[in-house]
Amino acid sequence: MKKNVLITGTSSGLGRSTALMLAAKGWQVFAGVRKEADGDSLVKEADGTVVPLLLDVAEQDTVDAAAAHLNEATGGELHGLINNAGIYLGGPLELMSNDEIARTFAVNVTGLLSVTRACLPLLRAAEGRIINIGSISGLVAMPGVSVYAGSKHAVEAITDSLRIELQPFGVKVVVIEPGGIKTPIWQKGAQRDAERPEDPHTARLLEIYAPLVKLLEKLNARPGGLPPEDVAGVVIDALETPRPKNRYLVGKDAKSIALLGRLPDLLRDKLISSKVWG
Repeated sequence: MKKNVLITGTSSGLGRSTALMLAAKGWQVFAGVRKEADGDSLVKEADGTVVPLLLDVAEQDTVDAAAAHLNEATGGELHGLINNAGIYLGGPLELMSNDEIARTFAVNVTGLLSVTRACLPLLRAAEGRIINIGSISGLVAMPGVSVYAGSKHAVEAITDSLRIELQPFGVKVVVIEPGGIKTPIWQKGAQRDAERPEDPHTARLLEIYAPLVKLLEKLNARPGGLPPEDVAGVVIDALETPRPKNRYLVGKDAKSIALLGRLPDLLRDKLISSKVWG
């Protein structure tokens, strides 16, 4: 019998790679997408072995509809939930709007909680597994990513809490902590920054934070980062191994930054500040 898994945010990047690779391994993949065209594209690439679900994790009605579909299609058992849907928001906090901040937390935090809550009866029935896609930013918060890092730090806390909360039911909860990935999430963030309205106030803030803004632009434009397939391989191992680790650091940059995070606050702040401000 095929095992069932729901993956959110499968239109591109890590989510798409994970969906395709799990389908190739024989899993029944339910792939959350926000646009029907993205679902059609995924089905075509997977030769019809993936079932797309219209799912915007920030919209409760689509979450409820997806959970109802899963309950019927799986016979009430879900073996895996991969909470991958996420958005990136970078830049100085003064340049952020309340709507941008709220949207980031609505997708990265509230959406993750909503999908997880809706799927818990199915996961308990199957003694399934929850894989939350976090970030090294959730462990070590760099300047210029306060909102994004805050949302990913929340994912760390949610994972730690649920891991113990769901232990009696055989549901294991894991967090993946990747560094940079070759994924459109960074380019989308850079495009959003470029589309900010040009007004005297914004121009003044860009001048004030110029060193930080330039560093973020350089990082967003970098061609490096792990191929999403490499990170997907770690996600799949965390899903399939009988005894998963609680957390998986992925990538040399993530491991280096994690070491930086172990330094005393004063020394760490001095090192990071000198890199940004000179």
